[in-house]
Amino acid sequence: MTAPAHSLLETVMRRRAVLECLGDGPREKRGLTERLDVSRQTVDRSVRELEAAALVERADEGYRLTLVGNLAYREFESLLERYDRLRLARDLLAYLPPETGLDVDCLLGAEVVHAGHPMPHEPVRELERLVESAAHLVGYSPIAFPQYVSLFYEQITRTDTEIELFLDAPLVEQLRSKYDEKLREGLAAPNFTLYRLSESLCPNMGILIADGTTVWIGIYDETGNVRGSITTEADSALAWARTHLDGCRDHGREVRLRSTGR
Repeated sequence: MTAPAHSLLETVMRRRAVLECLGDGPREKRGLTERLDVSRQTVDRSVRELEAAALVERADEGYRLTLVGNLAYREFESLLERYDRLRLARDLLAYLPPETGLDVDCLLGAEVVHAGHPMPHEPVRELERLVESAAHLVGYSPIAFPQYVSLFYEQITRTDTEIELFLDAPLVEQLRSKYDEKLREGLAAPNFTLYRLSESLCPNMGILIADGTTVWIGIYDETGNVRGSITTEADSALAWARTHLDGCRDHGREVRLRSTGR
């Protein structure tokens, strides 16, 4: 009877050092003992267990990984990497609801930045770098910091960057109240389109796609303070972001320049 999957996983976890060593090529037990700096008795036990699990086999040049051993070790290392990315982003993801739909694949290769000592403003600086270097931007934000307003106003009015933004309806009214002149100038620009959303996408998350290749995810706490950001070029993250922003476009209402007053 085949052993359950968790039994194989436990064996790989327990004997990871030996598998890693044999991943560099076949070795005799003496070589394993020297490389791992353990007793011969420990190596003997490890090899017996790995042979019993069909992860290691004896060959002319020494002990080597079987096909199953090689695949199992690679899968385990991949799993560790996924858990490591999840660990790095855990405190930020805790602010997001389960229905956000963000997958661990979106975190692979991502740059995770926390807003704390010694770089409290680094998440926003990462956004600034993307915005200032992009030719095309599509994004959603639940927040309109003065810094954000100035950043996008400069890009809209002083560059040819194509910008499409989705904002919650109360936020649009806030912009009309506090930044009416800038808003009107922006709406008059040919490279800017603004949509009003009657339902918030997520009050704790902003999304920006730059040039169709890079995703910036801003994470905010309940008081609207930025807690960190996740920047990635992963295909899965791009597909996830496009799905959310396409939904905003389908359900949003374009904000047009008013002819008189507010």
